[in-house]
Amino acid sequence: MLMSIDFAQVRLAPLLRAEALYLLGDISIGFVICARGGMTARQAGFHALERGELVILTVMTAELEALMDNGLPITYLAESVDETTGKGWYATFTGPAEVIIDPLLRRHYQKIVPGFEAGPGTRVLRLRPQLIDGHRFQRLAAGP
Repeated sequence: MLMSIDFAQVRLAPLLRAEALYLLGDISIGFVICARGGMTARQAGFHALERGELVILTVMTAELEALMDNGLPITYLAESVDETTGKGWYATFTGPAEVIIDPLLRRHYQKIVPGFEAGPGTRVLRLRPQLIDGHRFQRLAAGP
């Protein structure tokens, strides 16, 4: 059975930096995205905001860590979309990131990031977003 959709289209409205950071606080899962071997790699992560920086718990490869150590910026993608209503948003946060190795700081960050159990290969990243981009999906009513 097909459902009837009562809207004609969805408009993308740009998000302001502050709005994107605010919306990010409503969810806890996103994706770390970076270039690797001429391709784009995506790795799931759990996040929290602390003083304008993103703290991300994710599983990383040694190759990705080495690229970050050489200054490769990363992008974190977060989104929340309700397919039934057509409402939602997405945002990307790009900038330099570092792997946190200090044990006290790691424990602190692992406490503030919800839903993630640290295991082998788990890394705590601190991302300082320099570029924040995103859009809100706005449902437009169907015409007569």
